[in-house]
Amino acid sequence: MVPTPVQDHLTALAETIQASVSVDHPSTVSWNHPADLHCTLFFLGTQDDEHLLIDSMTDVATLLAPVTLTAAGATHWLGRNSLAVPVTGAERLGTMFIDRMGELSSDHRARWRPFHGHVTLGRVRPVPRAADDVFGGHELEAIIWQARQVQLVKGTSGPGERRYQVVAEALLGGIAPDD
Repeated sequence: MVPTPVQDHLTALAETIQASVSVDHPSTVSWNHPADLHCTLFFLGTQDDEHLLIDSMTDVATLLAPVTLTAAGATHWLGRNSLAVPVTGAERLGTMFIDRMGELSSDHRARWRPFHGHVTLGRVRPVPRAADDVFGGHELEAIIWQARQVQLVKGTSGPGERRYQVVAEALLGGIAPDD
């Protein structure tokens, strides 16, 4: 997950966007909980063998150094209904994880799809027509942070505000998170 100052910065943007939406707008947003905000490197989908994923993630993390990430630019649509902000600096990480773990993804196109670093702010339903889109195009002032670890997260199915649960983490460069 992103550091608390980044969470605060992104949450402020989400609040600004929400404040700009009229009460009679046909779309509603399910904003991600601040603690769930993360820079997606690679989507795996539903998996049965978490231990294999943890081992693979840890192996790839040992090959990569910490990186500087920058979230900045305009909100945009990613996938069907996800509102995201671009994140630069994660290209090497994302590409390496896709290259090394692509065959483990339930998304069979994952290895051929270009990597786009991003943080998803929330999901909008229904997706507005272009003429009614008050969600895309909001500018995020740059915020920069150092990514020193990667995390394997999975969706939660129970009630509550949180959508994701951290399953495992590994420091970039191969140092165990508890060291």
